[in-house]
Amino acid sequence: MLQSVQPYLPVISLIVLAVVVAIGFIKKINLGFFALGAAFILGTIGGMKASAITAGFSSSMFVTLVGVTFMFGMASQNGTLDLFSKKVVALVGKHTVLIPILMFLLSAFISAIGPGHIAAGILMTTFAMYLAFEMDINPMATSLYAKLGANAGCASTLSITGILAKQLSEPLGYSGFGLHLFLSTLLSGFIFTVIVYILYKGYKVKADNPLKWSDIPKFNREQRITIITIIIVVICCIGFKFDTGLFAFVAASVLILLGCADEKKAIKGIPWGTLVFICGVGALVNVINKLGGIKLVSDYLATLMNANTATPIMAATSGILSWVSSTTGVVMPALYPIAADVCKTFAGANYVEIISAITATSFAAAISPLSTGGAIIMSSYSASKETTTEEMNNMFKTLFLLSVANVLINVFLAWLGVFKLGGLFY
Repeated sequence: MLQSVQPYLPVISLIVLAVVVAIGFIKKINLGFFALGAAFILGTIGGMKASAITAGFSSSMFVTLVGVTFMFGMASQNGTLDLFSKKVVALVGKHTVLIPILMFLLSAFISAIGPGHIAAGILMTTFAMYLAFEMDINPMATSLYAKLGANAGCASTLSITGILAKQLSEPLGYSGFGLHLFLSTLLSGFIFTVIVYILYKGYKVKADNPLKWSDIPKFNREQRITIITIIIVVICCIGFKFDTGLFAFVAASVLILLGCADEKKAIKGIPWGTLVFICGVGALVNVINKLGGIKLVSDYLATLMNANTATPIMAATSGILSWVSSTTGVVMPALYPIAADVCKTFAGANYVEIISAITATSFAAAISPLSTGGAIIMSSYSASKETTTEEMNNMFKTLFLLSVANVLINVFLAWLGVFKLGGLFY
């Protein structure tokens, strides 16, 4: 019986994913628990061991999300973020409309100088979410500006993405494209940030600000220690490449020992349901990937390829792969060699243009709730306020649709030849 369905597993796995998502939204249940059950059944039918099925439940992502939301939850609980936000509002004055722009630029800068999209994205996105709630501005939009900025700046020659691109390309006979790759990814992120800015009416962020710096109280002992602790986390995770999630636990432990926050309240504030939601769906997608569902889609796209469509199709493939895997861990190592082969097969295909489209589109997909970027937005949101399953499902849907839109825009840009950048930088 099981052997008879083996040839159809790729198609079956894609159907199961569609059914799980549909039932989750219709019944308004936590998709994470439902997805884990579906992953077990689907994996068992596919002959996978239980250990292989549960391997898709990302322990590293889970630890990162728990650690960061726990630490920032303490900063929220003891009033640090509230007071800091008031000071930011007072400092900006009536020009609060600049906050979305500052979020993008600051995240892009931090990402570009070395830490990359993960460390910079997690820290800046979480802060942006809490800041938005305290300032009473759109939390989804504000956190997206931060995450899009972190993604946009991550391909510099100082960052891990730019370094990896060089290491992957030099054995293939390509070099000297660092500035081109960086500017391509930066342009891609900026374009979608502008779209989000317009979509969420960032230009209408409340500008009337009655707060004066002199009217705002000073930070107390607990709040000063909290700020210093967060700064140390940023320095260590960005400058010394410490694991963000694990180091956040160290920071949280220090805050507890120094009596800077209520441990029980902070633990209750961790969005456990959201974390299971995120990692459970990730486990199902991993099973689908192992059973060939993702490859089925990618192979179909490959049949459409020629010299004119190579770049947009490779861009689309990278976006699809990025929804279920890591850009630097899977997408770039897998697709860069294929890009070199494409250039040998089709005259006129440009390697630098193709890998720029691959990299930018892969990061365009990284705001999906199936990735760390979208996951930290969801977990930060539910840690900041009480959320229902319906809200969580709607946020999942919104982030995924935004991710799809971002990928489609990048594929369109690739089709237009935008990633050539006029040949100015290579």
